[in-house]
Amino acid sequence: MSKYQKIDLAYDFLIEKEKVGATFKMTELSAASTWSPKTCSTHISKKLNAYFQREGDDYITNGILFLSKNDFRATLSQISTLSNNYSRKGILLNKAKEFAVLAVSTYNNPTIKFKTYGFIVNMNIAFTSLFHAIFEKNGIDYFYKNGIGDTIFIDGEEKAWELKECTEKYWLGTTSPIKSNLHFLIGLRNKIEHRFLPVIDLMCSGECQAALTNFENIITKEFGDEHALLVNLAVSMQLSRASTEAKVEALKQFQSQNYSIVREFMNAQHHELNQETLESQEYRIKAFLIPKIGNHASTSDLSIEFVNFRKLSAEEKEQYEQGITFIKEVRTPFIHKPSDIVLKIKDTHPFFNMALHTKCWKFFEARPIEVNVDFKGPYSGFVLGFNNYLYTNDWIAYLKEQLNDEVALRNIRAS
Repeated sequence: MSKYQKIDLAYDFLIEKEKVGATFKMTELSAASTWSPKTCSTHISKKLNAYFQREGDDYITNGILFLSKNDFRATLSQISTLSNNYSRKGILLNKAKEFAVLAVSTYNNPTIKFKTYGFIVNMNIAFTSLFHAIFEKNGIDYFYKNGIGDTIFIDGEEKAWELKECTEKYWLGTTSPIKSNLHFLIGLRNKIEHRFLPVIDLMCSGECQAALTNFENIITKEFGDEHALLVNLAVSMQLSRASTEAKVEALKQFQSQNYSIVREFMNAQHHELNQETLESQEYRIKAFLIPKIGNHASTSDLSIEFVNFRKLSAEEKEQYEQGITFIKEVRTPFIHKPSDIVLKIKDTHPFFNMALHTKCWKFFEARPIEVNVDFKGPYSGFVLGFNNYLYTNDWIAYLKEQLNDEVALRNIRAS
């Protein structure tokens, strides 16, 4: 019998509970793990204290999903967490974050004219390291094998999966706007690698911003909020300093012969994608640039308008046949993680915690217990990419109102 048998049983039980956001009682953990109630209580109050919250006799976990089975074993076996920092997974994770920050620094450096290429190169390394860290966490062998199953070595180093192969393995057999975004940037890098085409920066800002946001979402989903990049960093890639005249001039240059190879690549990539992907914030953020110049780009002037898409009637939308930049707000109302909800409610109700939040969404049926990728309600919706339910501002307001009602609070706690 493995010395980790009881630990592994506890891990499997807690993972299943956290996946569906379910509370449990100490007796249930004891029965599932075969630990004594006293051992369960000791582990929860000491070694696992950071991952549990209590509401009455009910407990809920928050963060066990970010631990691999080996991490969980190490936590309960009192193995120094310092050694984890220098594990292959820890090194890869730190490398991923370093290169993501370097990518944004390159993009925002006012002395650099060719921002996109520098950003893509660094984000390529960042994403590759992130996926390798994820595979390390999940015990997945991410090295190429030869015909007889032996690992391939190049210059004495194991040949690891490159970024495109990582995306195919991570989203195995499925499509994803995030996957499409990365494939676009990989292909674009190959096209512009030996060309100096600075105007491309204005054409790809939406895709670059989406890549950064996707990186932030994946790293926090897989490893926890403590690995998030700074909030101001995640929204810092803006081109607001570029004047309207500069944008118009850039669009004109982009239609020139010098940019034909890149232009054809971008058009081909976008034609392969469905409308849902093209309109997803995970593929391209907020603005859709739709330049349309006359039949002869070299001799025609570009007419450009900035139009608020939401304020147009169906008839008005049909009338626009000029080059248009649609300022199209594709914001989703589902923006708050459960941990965000707890923090915001605590400001006015200090007793509020994750366990009580779980009781609230179950009591008010704010979301299904099981995974339903199509669910979109007034208070919660399932968000692809985050792969879980996020909550609305209305949910926060509603909760505060209900928690002020002593009868409602008593009923919630008793549920």
